[in-house]
This record gives sequence, C-alpha cells and structure tokens, in this order.
Amino acid sequence: MSIPKLRLEWIEAGSLDENPHNWRRHSPEQLQSIRDLLSDPDVGWAGACLYNERTKRLIDGHARKTVADPKTPVPVLVGDWSEEAEKKILATLDPVGAMAQGDAEAYAALVESVQAESLWVRDLIHNTQASLVAAGDDGDEEPAPEQSSVLAQMECQPFEHHDYIMLLFRNEQDFQQACERLAIQRVQITYPGGKTKIGLGRCIDGMKAITTLTGGQA
Repeated sequence: MSIPKLRLEWIEAGSLDENPHNWRRHSPEQLQSIRDLLSDPDVGWAGACLYNERTKRLIDGHARKTVADPKTPVPVLVGDWSEEAEKKILATLDPVGAMAQGDAEAYAALVESVQAESLWVRDLIHNTQASLVAAGDDGDEEPAPEQSSVLAQMECQPFEHHDYIMLLFRNEQDFQQACERLAIQRVQITYPGGKTKIGLGRCIDGMKAITTLTGGQA
C-alpha cells in the first residue's frame, strides 16, 4: 500500500477553503498570539498548513489561515487523501499531540532565555508554565500561597529579567518625538471577563532602540 506523499507549496491564504468538519474553535486570545508570532521577525511561519488537494479543503492550519492576509502566500503541505482519511486526520492530529506530557522543569529551562515582546505571547508562556506546574503538583506539598490581587499577566514572570534605563523628557514635544522615532504605540488589551490592560508601551528592546537612534550603526 502506497503512503500519500506530501509537497510544500506557497499558496495565497484566501484561496484555502476551510474544512466543514473542523472541530477546533479558536479564541481571540489564541488568534492574537498566533498573529503576533507570525509577525515576529525571529519566528514567522515556523510551520505549515495541511491541505487535501482531493477535497480542496484545509485539514490543519485554520487559525493561521484566519489571521493571515488573504493575498499573502503561506506555506502549505499538500497531500492527497480520501474524505474518510481526511476525517481520521482531523479527529486524531491534535489529540495525538496532546497525549505528550509536559515537563515543568524542562519548560522553565527552555523559556528562561526566550525574549517575548508580545504581551499575548508572554501570557501564553506564563499560562503554559503555570499549567505544567499545576499538573505536576500531587497535592501533598505545602498549601499554595494566597491568590495575588494583581493580574497574572501583569506580574513579573519566572523566566524574565530586566535591566533598564529611564529617559526623562522635559516637554511633551520631545516625548512624542521619541515615541515616533522608537515606534512606541498605545497598548490596550481586553481579557475574558472584561479585565483591561491599557497604557503606552514604553518597554522596547534596547539594541533595537540603539540601532534606530544611530541609524543602524550600533
């Protein structure tokens, strides 16, 4: 019996038809995290959609297709399966991946050197780490500390360490000019339940700031 072969193609996102049997539902938080990762110059498309050319439908990658510009060519693994095989892949692809158990210590070591500028990606890492720790807690340890009144997303995360320099501006004009030069924008994020994080995004990568201010001579 021959095994279906795969080939990689770049196809406009808007031309990929979604699968009516897709059972996965993507929250606004997940879509924003994916959007930020795809636009991250260090990450981008670190994976591909999965497409069945026989049925002309996506099997995997619906969320990535949703957030991509319809005219943007995206990486797609193209295969040829019967409709029955397509349904089997849909029913098993994610559950098989979910069977893997996470190691909290290994994940903590991994993310210790990860720099995530996106608030959504930072929250994703934080929540994943918290879930792994909770899953490894057998209940015999000492009681958990009281819940903080601070949003978890606002707390300094275990893998973070920040040294900083503060710039003082003596007038609004200089401050606005600095914001424009450094591409600092206002941030507003609403979490489930209505909690909102709002303010001016003043934290930027130091080397990017130096490169910008020196015209690339850093």
